[in-house]
Amino acid sequence: MRIGLVGAGIMGEAMGRRLLAAGHEMHVYNRTPSKAQPLLDHGAILARTPAMASLSSDVVISMVSDPVAVASVSLEVDGILGAIQGSAVHCDMSTVTPKFASQMAQAYAARDRRFVHAPVLGGKKQIADGTLIVFAGGADPDIDQCENAWRAFASEIRRFPNASQPATTKLACNMLIAQMILGLGQSLLFASKGGVDPQIVLDIVQASNLAAPMYASKGKSVLGRNFTPNFFVRHMLKDLNLAAQSAVDNGIPQPMNSIARELFVAALAQGHGDEDYLAVIKVLESLTGATIS
Repeated sequence: MRIGLVGAGIMGEAMGRRLLAAGHEMHVYNRTPSKAQPLLDHGAILARTPAMASLSSDVVISMVSDPVAVASVSLEVDGILGAIQGSAVHCDMSTVTPKFASQMAQAYAARDRRFVHAPVLGGKKQIADGTLIVFAGGADPDIDQCENAWRAFASEIRRFPNASQPATTKLACNMLIAQMILGLGQSLLFASKGGVDPQIVLDIVQASNLAAPMYASKGKSVLGRNFTPNFFVRHMLKDLNLAAQSAVDNGIPQPMNSIARELFVAALAQGHGDEDYLAVIKVLESLTGATIS
């Protein structure tokens, strides 16, 4: 299959590696071309514009940072929409608001072009393992065509009838992730300040109904002071802001999201924006003057 990949950041590059390993032909575009070099080293062809990545592709995957970036690579001059063929599908896997996802689907439909919105749950590790979860919204034939590519890095595909529902699902999951990491940090800090080894708390959590893979992996990272990014603090804050925006659109109160956003804003202000979202725990530590250890 001929794949156009637009966006070669942490997630896009990992997807690209799996797609190339599966034998797909790939043209890759990234705003900073040097960041696409690892994929070029594995056989991808550099595209100078999103349009060039789209011209001869069966599926065009975009994985960029936010709605502004999606609109730029899709709708502007030399964008995907102006170049993609009628037989191809543009699959946007970025995290956006439900309203924006619907607007993108409408823009493609107005030009008689095919579009699927398909954000994902999981990170670089899940891509490498082939266990990513894809939330796919669009027409079944379009999703079928994209699935041939997604199977290079995904083990589960959840189908939705329209573009807004997967966007809603993705934001719902990311809000929960933010709240879980803050809850974990608060509990480990409480234990540490009380003279209890945080590892004991982690062991108890994993042996009980509280167990979660995220608590095991992130608990290990926080005790090892490993904040190497899989998902940036600034990107988590962006997603919490998108969820807040959507909540205003729908008249839904979000007290937990509001608290989480304040703490992630503080993490950004303290200089942790390019660290893993786990680094929000450093904000909790700064409030108490202690370190989890």
